[in-house]
Amino acid sequence: MIFLLNKIIEEVKNTERTADKIVENANNEAEKIINNAHEESGKITERVKEEAKKDGKIIIEKEEKSARIEADNIIKYSEREKEELAKKSTNNIAKAVKIVIKKVMEGK
Repeated sequence: MIFLLNKIIEEVKNTERTADKIVENANNEAEKIINNAHEESGKITERVKEEAKKDGKIIIEKEEKSARIEADNIIKYSEREKEELAKKSTNNIAKAVKIVIKKVMEGK
């Protein structure tokens, strides 16, 4: 009977050792999975950052192009205004000269 009890105790100990190994292996696998997840998360984060930088550069380039076009339009408009003002002032100078000449001729 003692032999049988010893055998049962030995089987229980073997089962416990096997269970401990299974738990240890499961913990090791879980740790590997977690580490891989962290590593993959870091890679994804870096990739998203790079994509965001690229998207930001594209947006900046589009806005710069739009700003250059708008600036060119403003410059063209300003140049036309300047030409018109130059013509008007030339006409006004001519009128002023005529008035001055007329006044001088009239003796005033």
